Amino acid sequence: MLSVFTDVVLAVFVIAVLGHVVGRWRGIEVASLTASTFYLFSPALVFHSLSRTELSWTFGSRLLVVVGTGWLTVAVLAYAWTRFRGHDSAKRAAVLLSAVTANGGNMGIPVSALAFGDAGLEIAVVNFVVGAVISNSAGIAIASSGKAGSRREILTAPFRFPYLYAAAAGLLVNATDADLPVVVEAPVESLAGAAIPVMLVVLGLQLRNPATRTDAADVGFVTSLRLLVAPAIAWPVATMVGLDGVERATLTILAAMPVAVITTIVATEFQIRPDFVTRAVIISTAASIVTLTPLISMVT
Repeated sequence: MLSVFTDVVLAVFVIAVLGHVVGRWRGIEVASLTASTFYLFSPALVFHSLSRTELSWTFGSRLLVVVGTGWLTVAVLAYAWTRFRGHDSAKRAAVLLSAVTANGGNMGIPVSALAFGDAGLEIAVVNFVVGAVISNSAGIAIASSGKAGSRREILTAPFRFPYLYAAAAGLLVNATDADLPVVVEAPVESLAGAAIPVMLVVLGLQLRNPATRTDAADVGFVTSLRLLVAPAIAWPVATMVGLDGVERATLTILAAMPVAVITTIVATEFQIRPDFVTRAVIISTAASIVTLTPLISMVT
């Protein structure tokens, strides 16, 4: 598990810290980079992944049940917690968004590859695509709920942003096995490749706005949901839908990923306590070093 720390977690923190240092040194504003990631880099990553992934529809449907069940259960628990704590709409949206958005990309994919080889890598890619579509549709609706607006505005919010359209276009290209012209494919591939590093730089820039001590209980609850509760849901649900072996083990590990970096992007774009979300990302990622070690041992 030392290799997981050095090759994955430490690499995440190195890029974030570099972004933080350069941001403080040069006074880089986070808003412009956030908007670029939200509207350009991330949609390109979703489209590129969906257009190239070898999807098994049977496995994909089972994966969707596992991911969807975990997402809904965690969302209900997080919502109940925010009601108990008496949070305002912005804080409630920040807690919900953090709790339901796992880092299945820049952490889940390499961890799965290290733990389960090529089979784990393939599963992790499909999981990332499904998670990205859910996060960037329902997740955006959650983020939108943190700002004043009607129910209709909240429900239609995902359709005002490029993620769903990028996913639909990627699925179409995948299903038709279409060959994209180089003038389209090359820029998309470049933008997709830059997406994760840019997300980590944004995370580092957000470190300039630390959360308050009063957020400690909420961050602890979100971290527990992500690292402990989510995998405890994934294993039995995967078993019930007929998955076992590497497939079940990989989905359980992916469910145990910390809060995704993209939540910082979304929270900043919608101004729903990005300071809290950033702290949840950092603390859950640090804590995952401890929780992933025994979990991988248990499922393998």
